[in-house]
Amino acid sequence: MTAPGSGPVGGGVSGATFNGPAAFIAGDHGTQHVHLVYQWRPAYRVEDYPLDASPVSARLLAGQPSRLLRAAHRAVPFTGRGRDLAKLADWRDDPADRLAVRLVHGPGGQGKTRLAARFAELSRAAGWTVWQAVANETGADPLAAGPAPELGAGVLLVVDYAERWPTADLRRLLQDPLVHRTGVPVRVLLLARPAGLWWESLETWIGDTLDTLAESHPLRPLADDSTTRADLFRHARDSFADLLGLPAATAALIRPPQDAELDEDYGQVLTLHIAALAAVDAALHQEKAPDNPARASAHLLGRERAHWRALHQRSSQPLATAPESMGRAVLTATLTRPLARPHGLIALARVGLADSSAAANTLLDDHRFCYPPQPGDPAGGVTVLEPLYPDRLGEDFIGLATPAARGTAHPVAGAVTDDWAHQAAERLLRTPGDADAAAPWTRDVLIVLIETARRWPHVATGQLFPLLRNHPELALLAGGTALTTLAGLDDVDFSVLDAVRKRFPSERNTDLDVGIAAVTARLARHRLATIPDDPVARAQVQDELAVRQARAGLRRPALLAARGAVEDWRAPAAENPDVHAADLAASLVNLGVYLSASGQPEEALTVTEQAADLYRALAETDRAAHESDLGAALNNLGIRLAAAGRQREALAVTEQAVEIRTRLVALDLAAHGSDLAGSLNNLGIRLAALGQHHEALVATVRGTELYRELAAKDPHAHEPDLATSLTGLGVFLAEVGQRGAALEVTEQAEEIWRRLAAANPIAHERDFALTLNNLGIRLAEAGLLREALATGEQAVEIRRRLAEDDPAAHEHDLAVSLTNLGSYLSGLGRPNEALAASEETAEIRSRLAARNPADHDRDLAISLNNLAGVLSTLGRHREARRTAERTVEIWRRLAEENPAAHAPSLALALAMTAHVIAATGELDEALRITGESVEIYRSRIGAAPALLSRLVDVMEMQASILDALGRTGEATQLRRWIAGTAGTAETAT
Repeated sequence: MTAPGSGPVGGGVSGATFNGPAAFIAGDHGTQHVHLVYQWRPAYRVEDYPLDASPVSARLLAGQPSRLLRAAHRAVPFTGRGRDLAKLADWRDDPADRLAVRLVHGPGGQGKTRLAARFAELSRAAGWTVWQAVANETGADPLAAGPAPELGAGVLLVVDYAERWPTADLRRLLQDPLVHRTGVPVRVLLLARPAGLWWESLETWIGDTLDTLAESHPLRPLADDSTTRADLFRHARDSFADLLGLPAATAALIRPPQDAELDEDYGQVLTLHIAALAAVDAALHQEKAPDNPARASAHLLGRERAHWRALHQRSSQPLATAPESMGRAVLTATLTRPLARPHGLIALARVGLADSSAAANTLLDDHRFCYPPQPGDPAGGVTVLEPLYPDRLGEDFIGLATPAARGTAHPVAGAVTDDWAHQAAERLLRTPGDADAAAPWTRDVLIVLIETARRWPHVATGQLFPLLRNHPELALLAGGTALTTLAGLDDVDFSVLDAVRKRFPSERNTDLDVGIAAVTARLARHRLATIPDDPVARAQVQDELAVRQARAGLRRPALLAARGAVEDWRAPAAENPDVHAADLAASLVNLGVYLSASGQPEEALTVTEQAADLYRALAETDRAAHESDLGAALNNLGIRLAAAGRQREALAVTEQAVEIRTRLVALDLAAHGSDLAGSLNNLGIRLAALGQHHEALVATVRGTELYRELAAKDPHAHEPDLATSLTGLGVFLAEVGQRGAALEVTEQAEEIWRRLAAANPIAHERDFALTLNNLGIRLAEAGLLREALATGEQAVEIRRRLAEDDPAAHEHDLAVSLTNLGSYLSGLGRPNEALAASEETAEIRSRLAARNPADHDRDLAISLNNLAGVLSTLGRHREARRTAERTVEIWRRLAEENPAAHAPSLALALAMTAHVIAATGELDEALRITGESVEIYRSRIGAAPALLSRLVDVMEMQASILDALGRTGEATQLRRWIAGTAGTAETAT
């Protein structure tokens, strides 16, 4: 195995061979560090955590003293943070959870990486195995990975820069088999600067999907008083002086900066370390120590420039790259972060630093000689453009090198600036002739610019804001994380946010929705504060905010914004209905949706009826302008009426919606196809609720095919709707006996929802649980009970967490999944577990039905029927009979109101009751009840052929009862009829 050496500069990069576990020796100009990789994915790799400090030669330090600031070298012994370490140790050693996740967050320079390194050392001493997960550069070549070694008491996995990871990649990491199959406790320690919306979303997902606690650990300033700051400065000063060869007596004369007590920058450990290092280096060169944080960084960066100049001018093997070009390469690397060499070549061409591959390779090799990959980095052999470390120093380099706007002074007098720096970021991010192309470094460049802008306002006003004002689409190309970070800037230019907002897609986008909601919320707060007396403007702002928050899964904030919008619209609509009645109606429609999603069905129905009435009146006056909106309102009204048990009214208004939207699609498919597909699916649901199963299937097939066509063209906008439609189609296919096709389309729906929920659990977890619930049913129908049980358990797990957070919105769904879970457990011969699930279901539904019988009596009857069966299996016949008879009472009442919809369920309940009564020895009564069940099934087979199999089951029960009564002739005759019907039953299924 060979390692990159420090041979002739400007040559090629030496390779590495792999044997067994991936072992690498990354050279720091002669220093070797072995590193092992245990898992490699395209987005990330899991490897050993570098627990040993990496030495660096005195020769290199003389030219680049800033190397001592790298966390890997641990030049300054760790001190303080006793409380933080104790909290981390308690979290690590808590036996309650096999997997636990903790986020340590704080500003850059607060000491997160140093704290993690110290905690890693202590954890290893306590018998823990320590790994780290590192994001791979886009398009990086795979690295060989070997098996994990024998593990200790547990695994500590450290993830730095967690906020820069795409959320989907973090979730994949947390679900990686390497994490879950260790057989020992696993603790995942995330490190990040902010803990904003990205963390709220991930925290919710961790609780819902991984069933584990995710904790936030804010890292407070270590140097929070003047005495502590002075002590930390002296501690760092003495360490640096020893390493750089400054006599202790001379070092002792170096005092902390005069403004250390007042400047809050010195509250960060890194700021004190930079100040101490700069002061020690200044003393070595008999120069005056810098007097503020920015000048301290400028001093150290001046040493970097001197180092480049010396290498370029040395007599033996000089670097070909001139200092000015090296500085530009360093700035480019700080923006892009490490890249694969092919991408590095493109980046240099973009910024105008090389006009040929040969020139670019020479510059990359020279830069790599000055800034080799971090010690121990397994990818170091194949990446180029290593940035300045620590990040704070790199950001200061950008801030110092970037000139101030014409006519204004640079924040640091005498700073070495470069006019070229003004255009570097834009050149990196813009591809000539292809405005929609996103470079692989887009996310990193924008995040680095945003972080730099926090401390260097002239970078914000001179680079970041003009870039996004002129090219707002770049923010969208960077993804939701960059949007969220941009929205969180303290002094953000609201005109820039508005320019970005205007590029937001009108439809939902599963990659951007969380970031879009963050930008919209920040703008809304600003705009609402400026228009306190303008109800129209306020309503418009809150309408948009509600929609964006709802798409991001932020249901409660969306509901609050929607209520505000409706209240603001009422006065203008009353004063000028011709202009604003439609605005009020649209806001009411949305409010109805959010109320329903939040478990407030009565109010949702009321406001949706108001919206439909308003649109009817408007459409009578101007059909062309308002018919589409009327169709939407009627579609939603059908949903609300059905939820209230008013099925025939729901069918009537849904048919009106389909009629309107069919007419509109004939005029413009692109504009109205999705609306018609949604109404067709709702029509299928309304028809099925009234027992018209074939008609329901026809409507749903039409809707699903429309969604397939739309999703093929725009998956981000239409995949959620397609998945919903496929789920419903599976139900209706099963109801008409096409069970194989039902399972196939439900599996398609589950695959889509699983992917969408992984990307945005807040928005899609509920729908994913619904499809899992239905997939369990389909699997059970196919006889795959074990698979059905596993799927049902997933659905229960998700819905239980959702119900704990918001019972009104999710308790009903939990009961549905518990009902099915009980059925699977019964079928697998686990009656005691089935009983627990069935009793919990009945308890939930009894409570819901007591409050709202119209909505929940049907569900209660289903649960009681299942509970009766489990009780009977366990020999608790009296309880089973009482429960079964109560079930029959409910279904009989419902069937009298709507025989087409509920008569089959009554027949099933009668069959269960007969079964329970027969077990007590009352055979004549059981026979009578089976007769009633048979008559109901026979009367309904024409409308629902799938009922034939149920009829056969009940007749088999009749035959058994007849045998027990000694009426064997009748039993034989009945079985002959059943045998003659078996072929028909098989065809029907």
